[in-house]
Order: sequence, then structure tokens, then C-alpha cells
Amino acid sequence: MTNLEPYKGIAGIYEEIRPSYPEELIHDIIATTNIKSDDRILEIGAGTGKATIQFANKGYQIRAIEIGEDMAEILRDKCADYSNVTIDVASFEEWKCNEDLKFDLIYSAQAFHWIDKNIKYKKCYELLIDKGYLVLFWYEPTGHKSPIKIDIDDQVNRVVKKYTRNHIINNEKSKRLEHTGVSNNDERKTELEESGLFHIIREIDYTHKIKNISSQYLKAMKSVPAFASILDGLEANIIKKMDKEIEDIINSYGGHVDEEFHYSLYLAQKN
Repeated sequence: MTNLEPYKGIAGIYEEIRPSYPEELIHDIIATTNIKSDDRILEIGAGTGKATIQFANKGYQIRAIEIGEDMAEILRDKCADYSNVTIDVASFEEWKCNEDLKFDLIYSAQAFHWIDKNIKYKKCYELLIDKGYLVLFWYEPTGHKSPIKIDIDDQVNRVVKKYTRNHIINNEKSKRLEHTGVSNNDERKTELEESGLFHIIREIDYTHKIKNISSQYLKAMKSVPAFASILDGLEANIIKKMDKEIEDIINSYGGHVDEEFHYSLYLAQKN
């Protein structure tokens, strides 16, 4: 059985429903690193280009790497008018820079956790100029839930468990590589520092609130590979019934769900 790319078949949902990054975060990266428009930037795990566009709009030269063809297709369309963006479809582990280039800054937005830690730090170190920057940023739910949000999540989880427990999972399908994207900040920091190749010069946190109607809540769930892998094993008619129950739950609470996200930014410099 082959493994599917994490976002195979859900890249469109990801692009539609996932938030972009706070403009303040992008500004803080530029201000801290003092990156210039003619400096070379490498993006690891560009996805559908949410962060790519934020840098490209400011005139930066970006080499974007994305492993997933579905994600890369959207990325190409979004960057079609940006001559300052070059896109390579490959895993970072296997990617090779044809030119003998060194980069001034390497960043990864919501993607670095997918990459083999035995490779990623050393490879970034080798690709950076002396004193170059490795910048990592991501977001996750804050955990600050209202009583209503707690009730909704509990009921939704029960519905999902009911359908996955009572219906035969199709194990013949290819298995999707999965990761929730949620990780303890201290674990990320420890992993970075224990590489011995970089030192963190600045850590910044941000918060952002969104409000999703029932259909958006469902799409947000389906944009996570760990949940999409559950749906991969269910028949379409079963998924439709489950979706209806989840939407009914949210509509019974006013038709929307409030969510608060915590954005973390780590700026590290090559030792």
C-alpha cells in the first residue's frame, strides 16, 4: 500500500479555509532579519502559497519548495504573475539546488514538523550564508475555549466516533501521511536548539480570532490530514450523513463557532 501526500485531494479546501499569517508577523521577520529585496529566500513547504504571496508582494526573491502536486498546482496559479517566485515540486529531504546558491533566509510556515529532523537542520545550515537566518512560524488553536465551544467540540467528537465505530473502514485505500500540526512550543524550541547549528534570537507570539459558520467548521476539520485520513476510509454516503449531523449541532448553537489561534514565530541565526 502506498502512502498519499498529506494534502492529496484537500488542497482546495486548505486554500479556501485556512487563514493567512498576520501582517505584523511578516513585518517582524523583515525588521528582525533586515532582509533586502535582492537577498535570496528559500521557503520550505510552501503549500498553497499563503506566506509565499505575503513575501512576494513585497518584492522578495523566493525559491519555494512544495512536496504535494495538488498544493503546488494552486501555488503555481497564485504565483503566475510573480517573476520573483520560483517553484520546485519535491520533498525538502530530496531537493537539490542545481545552482551553487546560498540563501540569506530560509523560512517554513506550518510545515517544518513534516520534515525529518535528522536532515532538516543540517541541510538548512549548509544552504544558508554565514549568519543567515532560519525562521519558523505556525499557528494552532489556543485552547481558550468558551463553554459553547467545549460543548460543540464534545458533541462533534462523539458523532465522528459513532460513524467511525459503526461503519466499516475501507482499509484498501492508500494511507495518507498525517500530522495534526499541533506540537508543544517547548518541544520545537528544544529540537531547534539541540541541533547545535542555530541559536534563537527572538520569539514572538500573536493571537487571532475567527468565526466559522457550520460549513466552514466542517471544511476546517477536513483541511487537517489527520481528520482527512479518517474520511478516506468512509463511504461517501456515510460522510454525507456525518456532515449533516455536525452541521445540525453547530446550527443548534447559533450557526457559528468562535476560534482563537495562537501564532508562534521563532527567528534563529546560523551559528
